[in-house]
Amino acid sequence: MLHAPRTWVGRTGLYIVPGCVATVVLWWLHNSARLEGFAVAALASAGTAIALWTLWQEHVSVAESKDAAEAHSQFLAAAEANLDAFAILKAVRNESGEIADFRFLYINANVEQLAGLSRSDLLGKSLCETLNVDRNGTIFQKYCLVAQTGRPLNEDIQIKQARIKASWLHLKAVKLGDGIALTCSDISSAKAAEDRYKHLAEFTDSVFQNAPFSTIATDTHGIITAMNDAAEKLSGYNRDELVNKAPLTILHDQKELAERAGEISPTLSSADEGFLVLTAGVAAGEMDEREWTLVRRDGGRTPINLAMRAVTTATGEITGYVGIAVDITERRQMLEYVTHLATHDQLTGLAGRALLQDKTVQAVDLARRYGTKVAVFMIDLDQFKRINDSLGHVAGDQILVETANRLRRAVRSTDIVARMGGDEFVVVMPDITNLTDVEQCAANLVAKLSPEISVDEHLMQVTASVGVCTYPDFASDAKHLLKRADSAMYAAKENGRNQYQIFSVDMLKESADRLAMEHALRHALANGELHMHYQPQISLTTGTITGMEALLRWTNPKLGNVKPERFISLAEETGLIVPIGAWAFMNACREGKAIIDELGLDLTVSVNLSPRQLQQRNLVAIVESALKSSGLPASSLEVEITEGMLMVNSGGNLEKLQSLRELGVRISIDDFGTGFSSFSYLLEYQVDRLKIDQSFVKKSVTDANAAAVVRTIIAMSHGLNIRVVAEGVENDDQLRFLLRRKCDEAQGNFVAPAVPANEFISTARSLSSIGVLQAVELKQASA
Repeated sequence: MLHAPRTWVGRTGLYIVPGCVATVVLWWLHNSARLEGFAVAALASAGTAIALWTLWQEHVSVAESKDAAEAHSQFLAAAEANLDAFAILKAVRNESGEIADFRFLYINANVEQLAGLSRSDLLGKSLCETLNVDRNGTIFQKYCLVAQTGRPLNEDIQIKQARIKASWLHLKAVKLGDGIALTCSDISSAKAAEDRYKHLAEFTDSVFQNAPFSTIATDTHGIITAMNDAAEKLSGYNRDELVNKAPLTILHDQKELAERAGEISPTLSSADEGFLVLTAGVAAGEMDEREWTLVRRDGGRTPINLAMRAVTTATGEITGYVGIAVDITERRQMLEYVTHLATHDQLTGLAGRALLQDKTVQAVDLARRYGTKVAVFMIDLDQFKRINDSLGHVAGDQILVETANRLRRAVRSTDIVARMGGDEFVVVMPDITNLTDVEQCAANLVAKLSPEISVDEHLMQVTASVGVCTYPDFASDAKHLLKRADSAMYAAKENGRNQYQIFSVDMLKESADRLAMEHALRHALANGELHMHYQPQISLTTGTITGMEALLRWTNPKLGNVKPERFISLAEETGLIVPIGAWAFMNACREGKAIIDELGLDLTVSVNLSPRQLQQRNLVAIVESALKSSGLPASSLEVEITEGMLMVNSGGNLEKLQSLRELGVRISIDDFGTGFSSFSYLLEYQVDRLKIDQSFVKKSVTDANAAAVVRTIIAMSHGLNIRVVAEGVENDDQLRFLLRRKCDEAQGNFVAPAVPANEFISTARSLSSIGVLQAVELKQASA
């Protein structure tokens, strides 16, 4: 912002305080005969030190009150905002009580600048030693007199020390406690101006012409009467072309003037009255500052900040105007850059969530007005989290950037491409006429994203699931448009990924069902609807039962028996798995202990641990509490985790699992063979058992590759002294295959289904009495 300097005539001459050159221009325009019209204000700022002293006194007076902090803050704010150098000095007295020196108690930033020393160099230090002040000199004695008598000091002194960055200072000192509060104003320029008083007209003209800002003077009708060199450079006009010939409005966009005129008053709607628009906010003695567009001589346009001020006589009559303009092109560019950062994703450069919302609302409003459609495509990369966790975030970022580039190339320039966060992107296509176009666009997006991506010299294939919703077919506003596109995207994932799914009416019911299930699940624990089933694990060597896996079940009065694959994932997404998981640990330990005591067998109770649970900070405490309250030995509890969980935050996971092992708890890897883990994890995490994923077990007798995987896992595990459990055994052939391959243990519905705790005891006794092979023969005979 541009501000005019304060100018006054004191008893010793003319003072000009540094600032905007507008007032200097006014003097130049009105010549020296009008100097008496300016108020004598040489002592206008004399109260600064006193005001600060008053604040300090207030601070002292309330130092022990509840307002002490506020008073101290006011003092600091006032002192630091002071345009002059301000310091508080405490008297240093000798044994006779005479002042021998002063010590700095406080200084503001202007003292540092004036003295060329930092606060650390001054605070607590001697005035005479740090600033080379003569103790026998006049100024030191005057300081002492202020401290001793309380009479304030207010005078100009000439500075001869090289360290002080001023040739003349105006000093104001008041007594403050056993010391003084000192304000120093740099009046070097004012003194210099006083010395050159006789040549002030020439000096002022030089300042006007060489000012770094474009300065133009006009008469009351807006005709340009003077302009400086900066104005010529900014506008491209020579002063001979404009001075006393053209109005100031020649440098302004006429359309912009007309628009501003309409905002001010209907009577200023004509561009011919543009100068009235430029000066509408200017009152006598005041300044109006606004942003405009300057039209250069060559027709180019430059954004400027224009400060207009009226030139007045001593009686307040306006005789003309002065306009000071600054090119704000760089400021505009910086503002645009900052705005872009605030509204766009920094990694990909795409629109962010807030901008996407605004753009979608605009697209819907236009479609409603013109009777067209808007299609929203919600895009989520398949298995990205697993890839990101296994390859690292740098590789993940490369994939996200390439995905953004492919989306840009796959759509029109008028379409909106945004990143919602993570691996989720959105494309908004306005001006769609029919659903056939929407399907073609969705298929095109899936195809464009499917080619392999080069990441650190490796080719990675990352597919995407796309959900589509259109306005007004399936959504009436932007909010539902985005929400239902998201639902369609999840449907695409559930149907196998790497495809698109267009939102339909059926999905409304699915969304409602999912919402109802979530609501019911939130009350399932409190309503006692959750319970545990236990599936036996048998030894394929001895035929005896060795353990049991605790499996969570949910029976709702309205929903009936809800399948675990439906509600477990929902609990994970909503975070409900945390309290439910803690309850499952407690009940599995309690019921497992009762079963072990009843059977008199040394059995292992296996409990699944979800990814969300593994991230809990208090996981170890929950497990320890469950063991303690149930009485189950820690060696009888086995925690099952998946391969994928090992790769996410492996350092933190290793620490938690190690703490569980220190309790005596065993660690098992569930669904082994389906993840991306290396064998090094098995050694690093000290795994006790591996569970071969049931997908391999089911195919082991019909698929040579699946059989090879099973054989390899068993051989590798035995080589590492790790026991192997095959899960999902469904028939005799699978069980005999595992027996031949010397698999250690098995579980599955062919051996025994999962049953409640009260039924498990009879099942376990039956298996233990006849042995596994006999159980197989018995099942065949009964079949």
